[in-house]
Amino acid sequence: MSFWDKVSPVYDILQVVNRRSFRAMAEGVRQVVPEGAKVLECAAGTGILTAAAAEKAESVVCTDLSLPMLEKARKKCADMGFDNVSFEERDIYNMPDKDETYDAVVAGNVLHLLDEPERAVKELARVTKKGGKLILPTFLNADKDFSTSLLKIYRVLGFRSKEYTFDEFRAMLERCNAGRMKITRINGFMPAAFVVIRKG
Repeated sequence: MSFWDKVSPVYDILQVVNRRSFRAMAEGVRQVVPEGAKVLECAAGTGILTAAAAEKAESVVCTDLSLPMLEKARKKCADMGFDNVSFEERDIYNMPDKDETYDAVVAGNVLHLLDEPERAVKELARVTKKGGKLILPTFLNADKDFSTSLLKIYRVLGFRSKEYTFDEFRAMLERCNAGRMKITRINGFMPAAFVVIRKG
């Protein structure tokens, strides 16, 4: 059983602890997903951002490596009445889709957890249509204080991950050269960056 399988039963508690950031991320996704878009979501977790995308999308392919997380996302979308979402177990580094398949690709709160975030961004960009959007809201470890560090909380739970300040995260994304980027900071108990890259 993976780390994420184990934490899936309590993952949504983070929504309560960090309500401000999660709400801002969901609203950001809701605003930038194009009406009628074909959307891929990677590392969807329990579907916190899936529902926001599904409100406007024609279809959403909701993916994660953790089947317990996907089951929670499936139930959440069903309870909210969305019938335009499908669910698949997938590896963010190796998408089975052809190049330029999706109008928008969402990968929320995952890049700081990966050993090779740049590789993941490049794969997400590959399956995004030219002119399409990469939507990458991501938690940051901005001030090294335990009370605001999601990454240190993960360490307590037994998971190691990368630490990014806002500027370090932006620099990593710029190295990916995926397109024109807009990045804003979300303040909250666990601060985040909300990133939208328009593929060139």
